Amino acid sequence: MASLMIQETQCVGSSHGWLIFLDEISNPFLFNPFSRTKIHLPEKHTLPIIPQVEIIPGLVSNNSNPTIDKVVLCGNPSLDKNNYAVVVMYSSCTGQTKIAFCMHGDTAWTNLDGELETYYDVVCHDGTKTMYALGPGPTVEVWDLSERTAPKKKVLEGSCPGKLGQVSHVEYPSDLYTSRWYLALSPSGGQPHEIFLAVRYVGEFVRYDGEVVYEGDTLTDYMSEPLVCPYKTVAFDVFKLESGSKEWIDVECLGDFAMLLGGNHSTVIPTKESTKFERSSIYFTDDYWDRMDEDYCYGGHDNGVYNMEDGKIEPLVDNQQDRIVPPPFWIVN
Repeated sequence: MASLMIQETQCVGSSHGWLIFLDEISNPFLFNPFSRTKIHLPEKHTLPIIPQVEIIPGLVSNNSNPTIDKVVLCGNPSLDKNNYAVVVMYSSCTGQTKIAFCMHGDTAWTNLDGELETYYDVVCHDGTKTMYALGPGPTVEVWDLSERTAPKKKVLEGSCPGKLGQVSHVEYPSDLYTSRWYLALSPSGGQPHEIFLAVRYVGEFVRYDGEVVYEGDTLTDYMSEPLVCPYKTVAFDVFKLESGSKEWIDVECLGDFAMLLGGNHSTVIPTKESTKFERSSIYFTDDYWDRMDEDYCYGGHDNGVYNMEDGKIEPLVDNQQDRIVPPPFWIVN
């Protein structure tokens, strides 16, 4: 029954032990792989959008159809089925990523009208129904979702880390690399949690020997087909937002913690009592949606473990495949 339930669907996230799928007409729903429970969410057409009509002589096209990019939970339906929120990141008609939310029982998504022009990641703190949204700057918006009709917001705008600007332009130029930004909260343990920014650097075209090349370099005079040079993660940088000074500081070691990044709810987990995760490491899965299906030779493959202390990347599993469909997601209760 469960296998039939998720046929003809696409997974767009995982959070609190739940997977988030889009059905055959792109409407989202929650699915718990352990209890086999399915929860319907408001339909996609209820997302707040501003239709953009492009008029071409002889043709009128309405480019208002949003695309859902990521979904996270604020609260766990398995623990309290009547008290949780769902936050969605979606691409608007302008190409920018916006955020909206719904509470249990809602039939439509509620817009979160933030100040940022686009958003990169969202995470939630369950105990306080607080949602953190990451945008350019880097800037973090903090939303109180306990007020469902009028969510309150404040902005945490830290100074841009000098290393971030230098690394982005010098070590990882945009004509060879792309970067993805993630927001994560440390386990609170009764204390105020820390806010982390993780920056993932992905080589657009990477040879078998690890060299990042231009797309034109994949073409040769003596081969009828271009070389297969899939995208590949090459490094990470991590920063922490200082609560007092509001500055992003460089983090060289996570200590007895690890990060789980990808299409999932970005997570920091303790490793001291775990034999499955290495300390001060970033476990990542492929979430490069724009290029995942461009070639039959690869896609869903960019998974691994980055050690922050020595900068090395190891494969996530032995005999890692070149193409994995669908891509893997972390499931953390």
